[in-house]
Amino acid sequence: MKRRIQLDAIDRRIVAILLRQGRITNQALSEQVGLSARPCLERVRKLEASGLIRGYHASLAPELAGHAVTAFAQLALRDHSIGRREGVEKVLRACPNVVELHVVSGEADYLARIVADSLAEYEEMTGAWLTDSHLGIARIATTFVLKPLKEFDGYPLAEP
Repeated sequence: MKRRIQLDAIDRRIVAILLRQGRITNQALSEQVGLSARPCLERVRKLEASGLIRGYHASLAPELAGHAVTAFAQLALRDHSIGRREGVEKVLRACPNVVELHVVSGEADYLARIVADSLAEYEEMTGAWLTDSHLGIARIATTFVLKPLKEFDGYPLAEP
């Protein structure tokens, strides 16, 4: 497990601004945090090198990207051998419809956020996983999203 990074007030302001405005120029960022451009850029690069900032990306609206269905699926395996788990994880990670995947505790082994163009596409995809004897998925319990109230928008920065 990685150790939490110690951030000073300027680092925290940099991170807070980048969370809201990932495309901000270094010049504008440096002005907002009260540093000259070079030291500001060095701090950003240090935060990136530490692994705290993992990247920058565009956040797409699923329905406008063609995904009418969003579901949270709990997947349970029949066999928990390392080889079986590795095979399932390889298939799920490679599937573009699986947009988030976690190993979890409890009755399920995995929790996946899955997007699909339609219920039929979702049913076809998960049905194929269930019937693939090499995967060994025993069951999939699905909760469909009816209306998002607050979507994941990045991790908050914990207080010092």
